[in-house]
Amino acid sequence: MHKAIIFDATGTLFKVRGTISGNYNKVFYQHGIKLNKDFDNNFLKHFSKLSNEYPSYGFSLDDNNDGKYKSLTPNGEKNAFLWWSKLMKNLLASSSNLTNEQIEQIPLSTYKELYNKFGMDVGEIKIGQHNFWEVYPEVKPTLNKLKEDGCYLGVISNFDERLTPILKQLDIDNYFQQINVTTSIDCGYQKPHERIFQHSFDKLLTLDPSLKKEEVIYVGDNIKKDVIGSNDFGFTPCLINRKDLTNDDIFSQFKENSLLVPQKLIIIKSLFETLSYAKKN
Repeated sequence: MHKAIIFDATGTLFKVRGTISGNYNKVFYQHGIKLNKDFDNNFLKHFSKLSNEYPSYGFSLDDNNDGKYKSLTPNGEKNAFLWWSKLMKNLLASSSNLTNEQIEQIPLSTYKELYNKFGMDVGEIKIGQHNFWEVYPEVKPTLNKLKEDGCYLGVISNFDERLTPILKQLDIDNYFQQINVTTSIDCGYQKPHERIFQHSFDKLLTLDPSLKKEEVIYVGDNIKKDVIGSNDFGFTPCLINRKDLTNDDIFSQFKENSLLVPQKLIIIKSLFETLSYAKKN
């Protein structure tokens, strides 16, 4: 049985409420900006491109980094706003009614408004809900049982500094000790790099120095970043199959990406299934 279970964030614990374009429109439309129908597809393309060019939101310790998109809060804390404002500009150039000249005239406050609304600027909405994010239905019952069973729980995500406030607003932060929420902006490496998994495992060792890598399950929805990354590090990889694909479809994705299927791979359709692999008190 496994003593610890670590989760990816988006696509595993929670997801975008509605569509990305719908949420962006909630802010941009008020400023006369109209998004076209290709926005959602273009979002993934531009996000991946900028992530490759400037990993960890400009705070990468693994690649040459000119510091172009590094930004800090007044308290000196890492902040991904400049990186995201660049992404938003790229998206508007390919997926809106604006010219490049008009995009350059958009005040930073407009991008900041959207950036904050994806974080903790949720207005009057109560704890447990978020305007732009929602928890999958089985998450809280599963985390409750895992916590009762004495499992160490954590999160590893290619996210920025807004992850912890989002977990708090969604009312699931209490399942993860603050020590074991690891983000790429925090540690300077992004999945599938081994260092982000090492960063999290080092935190776990402060809770249980006897813990072994093979006693840790890592659950995620991406075959390269989550499955291959965690397996190469030594964790037990677990793929959450929320799209209800057949195993043949899943294995074909490995083949298409020239990846070997890990021998110890676990495939689940609901986080409830992790209970079968967790240690019991």
